Amino acid sequence: MLSRIQNFIEVGDHNIIEIQLRFNKLPDIFNRYGTAQRELELSDDTDHSGDRELFENEYYQTEAKFSELVHPVVDKAFSIHSSRRNLSGHNNQSPRSHVSSTHMKLVVIELPTFEGDACSWLHYRDNSEALIVKNAALFNVHKFHYLIALLQNETKDVIINLQITNENYCVACQLVTQRYNNERLIAMMHAKLLCQMPPVRKGDASSLSYLINHVPSNMNTLQAFSLNVRIQDLMLNNLMLATLDTETQ
Repeated sequence: MLSRIQNFIEVGDHNIIEIQLRFNKLPDIFNRYGTAQRELELSDDTDHSGDRELFENEYYQTEAKFSELVHPVVDKAFSIHSSRRNLSGHNNQSPRSHVSSTHMKLVVIELPTFEGDACSWLHYRDNSEALIVKNAALFNVHKFHYLIALLQNETKDVIINLQITNENYCVACQLVTQRYNNERLIAMMHAKLLCQMPPVRKGDASSLSYLINHVPSNMNTLQAFSLNVRIQDLMLNNLMLATLDTETQ
């Protein structure tokens, strides 16, 4: 996945939205690699530190290239905005303040993607609602394009037959919400994660730290739902289901 993104950068001309979407995918790639590498390191006593170092170097180089592509666009947009303010008569600031403001870098807010993982739904829903759904500067058809771009893999199938129009955007949002906004299912998935503790390798601080963060993050999410079901019952349900064959489940 990282190699494909590197090839994407090398190809050349891309619009800012496409660049931003790929850039947002980088943390997920890093986390997936960390999980896979941690499992590999726990499987034997071989020193895999060289592999991890090689990947991290490639990752940070790629992230730096993306930053170079994104920031000039932000700076240019801010400079145009500043120029228009000056031309419209808002030129009462001192030279020092003008220079400092035109060189200010805005923080890049990552657009969330969603691949169907129940535990990622709330993060996707709340962030996309704040950044896209309630963005008055966007027409519904533009929001529809964002929706399609941010839905990954099989999640697109929910709205694949809808034409991209202003009217259909609300229909698409409703279909996606009906399909994935299931708090009981999300709660069950977090309870399942609590029943499947990540392994810890002797003397490995990173895997121990991962375990320490794993428990409260899932517990806090479950408690936030305020369901009329005890967390212990959810965990017991998962333990019982694990003993059954797939068809019975």
